[in-house]
Amino acid sequence: VGRDQNPAAAPKKRSQRRLLSTLCLPTEWNTNGARLDWKTVLQISRPGWWLVHVWLYLAPTGQKYHVLYTLRFWVGFIYALFPLNLLVYGINDYTDVDLDADNSRKGNFMYGAKCTRDQMRDVPGMIAVTNVAGIGALILLTGYWWQLSLWLVVCVAVNAAYNLEPLRLSSKGPYELPCVVCGFAGVTILASLVNDLPWASTGYWAHMTCLVLRTQLWTELLDYDPDAKCGRRTTSTLVGKRWSKVLVLFFLAAEAGVTWYFFEDMLMRIFSFAGVAAFVGLECIRGTNDREKKKAMKMQNALGLSLVLWVWHKGIFAA
Repeated sequence: VGRDQNPAAAPKKRSQRRLLSTLCLPTEWNTNGARLDWKTVLQISRPGWWLVHVWLYLAPTGQKYHVLYTLRFWVGFIYALFPLNLLVYGINDYTDVDLDADNSRKGNFMYGAKCTRDQMRDVPGMIAVTNVAGIGALILLTGYWWQLSLWLVVCVAVNAAYNLEPLRLSSKGPYELPCVVCGFAGVTILASLVNDLPWASTGYWAHMTCLVLRTQLWTELLDYDPDAKCGRRTTSTLVGKRWSKVLVLFFLAAEAGVTWYFFEDMLMRIFSFAGVAAFVGLECIRGTNDREKKKAMKMQNALGLSLVLWVWHKGIFAA
């Protein structure tokens, strides 16, 4: 009673675990913090923010229905969702272990895991394995070996500049802002490259810049207290809470202006101007606590998912 009904399977399971360990990959779903597991890895990749990469990847493919029948499109899409997000946020979490320990927002699928240094030890290896494998698969499918290799090098360099010394622009505001824009722009460039499509329209790049900047500043505002407590200099802690709200409002208004000027789609225009009104009402007039801020972010993501499908269907961002 209680013994393995298939003893022959035990050596096979041990071999599988050794292989996963060699590749720096976890062997269990949840270890309750004892070691790195798949649940923690998934949290590090921020599934709650995968919508951002969905938006960026789909931008140049709008109304290009033929790409939906190609393997390269879906491999690129999956790569942008998990391995790339693991790279972006994994490096960030690897360098911010001490900061995240006192951050009440951490420890979930929206804002990332709360890890120990021991748990994070294998994360760089996992980032390397998943991203080299992902780009390697795309090279085999597209034949663009030097273009995609260069793209990965630039991608790693941008994220290293944001997270690692000697630059570590994430703590040298306001220089983190252009770095973040360049990083997210790379996702759209990847989509054009993988799917053999022209770059997205001029209006898209203007809209994307405003979207990324207001989102970055909004998340910095959410982290204002823990960042200020440890002396981290983001743009938000540099200018203070009030001016942070002014900057978020400025880029929301700029996004609405760009939308009105470049795109004639009424749904997009309504969504953009509603975002300005919601921010003014919640942050500038009423004021919100941390729980309400999180709820607003989740509602924005839900609405954004609906909008991104509409934008793709209409081909609004595609060249």
